[in-house]
Amino acid sequence: MKVETEKAMAWGRKNFVSRWVQGAFDLRRRCRPGRYLGIAPAASALPQTKIPPAIRKFLSAFGITWMLLGLLLMAHVPDASAQGKKLKVLTSFLPIYCFTVNVAGDLAEVENLLPAGADPHDFQFSPREVKKLAGADMIVVNGLQLEAWLDKLIHSAERPKIIVEAAAGLKSELIFGAFEKEGNYRSSETKEDGAIPNPHIWLDPKLAEHEVTNILEALIKADPANSEGYTRNARAYIAKLEELNGRLEAGLASAKAEPVITLHNAFPYFARRYDLKIVGVIEKVPDVEPSPRYLAALGRTIRTKKVKAIFTERQTSSRLAQMIGRDYNVSVAQLDTIETGEFKATAYEDAMYQNLRVLEESLK
Repeated sequence: MKVETEKAMAWGRKNFVSRWVQGAFDLRRRCRPGRYLGIAPAASALPQTKIPPAIRKFLSAFGITWMLLGLLLMAHVPDASAQGKKLKVLTSFLPIYCFTVNVAGDLAEVENLLPAGADPHDFQFSPREVKKLAGADMIVVNGLQLEAWLDKLIHSAERPKIIVEAAAGLKSELIFGAFEKEGNYRSSETKEDGAIPNPHIWLDPKLAEHEVTNILEALIKADPANSEGYTRNARAYIAKLEELNGRLEAGLASAKAEPVITLHNAFPYFARRYDLKIVGVIEKVPDVEPSPRYLAALGRTIRTKKVKAIFTERQTSSRLAQMIGRDYNVSVAQLDTIETGEFKATAYEDAMYQNLRVLEESLK
């Protein structure tokens, strides 16, 4: 009796497997969209055809393999909302915002990390900026230690996945150290060990093109599906920068080697590009009042070099510059370092063209 029972159970198991495999292969024929697909069909619905054991074993293994493959494929199909999500990009300050938003166009969401009016040289984080960082896919910075305040957060768990330094790759073009005298700056070949590069490269439109190219490459790598759009946008924007450079060259051609004094050491790249001669700066260290001895030497430079203009900055008023201008009968005008301002796509070119107008008027 026991033997017969075991035989019956074995037969039942085989018959169940046969019916399950047949049911699985018949599923497509029997099911229609909108109907609930049960895990195991009713026995009465299954065909009763007997299948040889060898074929039955093969079909069972074949069916399980395809079932597992299907599950794996389903697990790797991206969700529709993820596919439609735009890349979230943060920028550190105004020029980098302008470069990035012109390359990204409407293909990515670009937002500046710092609020309008915040100084990119020295910034204190609030929870709002930390939250912005945590929600971004990418952050684009100028580099060259301009955003040193960002270093700690960039290496924290809240940092974006991708960090782009727009100045990366510049070597011989960099200017190092503080202002020396009569426009003599150290290049990368003559810099002293530990010297910090001047970070104001965006004020040279040709170096700005370098930054735009780095931003383009980063966006393509992060979002290859939109590479054609990014490339098209970058080409159009670089054409605008080329036009800007051409107009600056033409407008400042008559001012070549003209001696000027600036408030801070912010314009060496601009001066080098357009052959202006910076013969002095009022504050060698920003916000540090110069000594009487230094001011006396600056006065002698103004007289001997026949300086026509002192240039302060739109972002910083300087009563000292106004006083020096009155004492030596030299005009005082404002240039824009573009470190702060309204966040709009044309802000960089608008400011640079305004700088050209100021220089043309002051140096004529």
